[in-house]
Amino acid sequence: MCNFKSGLIFKNRVVLAPENNESHSTLLENLNIEDSRENAMRMFVRAELVPPSDDKMKSVDEWKFRVDQDIVPDWYDEDTKRYEDEFRNAVKKYMEEYKKDMVEIDGYYWRRIKRDGNRIYYLMENIFMKFEFGKDNNYATSYIRKKLNDSYLAKNLKEAFGDKLVPIRTDLLSLDGLDDYGVVEGDVLAIPTLDLYRECRKKISKLDKWWWLATPDSTPSGYGSNNVLYVGSVGGVNCGWFSNCGSVRPFFILEVDDENKTK
Repeated sequence: MCNFKSGLIFKNRVVLAPENNESHSTLLENLNIEDSRENAMRMFVRAELVPPSDDKMKSVDEWKFRVDQDIVPDWYDEDTKRYEDEFRNAVKKYMEEYKKDMVEIDGYYWRRIKRDGNRIYYLMENIFMKFEFGKDNNYATSYIRKKLNDSYLAKNLKEAFGDKLVPIRTDLLSLDGLDDYGVVEGDVLAIPTLDLYRECRKKISKLDKWWWLATPDSTPSGYGSNNVLYVGSVGGVNCGWFSNCGSVRPFFILEVDDENKTK
């Protein structure tokens, strides 16, 4: 399945998959190990730890351990608990580093994905809710935008940070270059556009579910108002019907006084 967090168990070591690529096959290729049945019987075990409800902030002790192959070496069968513990400990160390660029605010973890002068962009590490995009693909009038603006989270952020919150400007230029929907400004919470996602992709973690972007694929002056861009579970960008129920992953922008206050 190659879910987060994947890796390989060897008799005397554990090797975890690198950031943003959980593929066991790719990891084996990078290690110059043939992905064959014979090698799976004697050399390695494809393994993964999966966080409950895709919540990576839960203690690793709560994550579910899985072996992702039908056959395993004899040495693994002889001491499965030892190898699970070794894999779990490796993931714990990985997560200690993984969380260093995150902060917990109002019960959610947020990843710092961009710094623009004294402004820090914080993207929610998981999802806030699942919802239909709207009555069409215009984010300005979407259900999601209204839900975010009216949410307890937006209210709590305003109370916590006041004028330190930077109003978000969302350019709704469509994928095919049309500007019918213009720009919306003044939101405390918003979902990323395609441009923000592309700019910050290397710092944005993957989820095991797809999530909306604010960018439409086209507009009424183009070829329609039906489809909106979204990010798939492997990080690619696709188009989805506006009435689909997708995940909402908001961000906010905070103005900081100095470097220390970003931590």
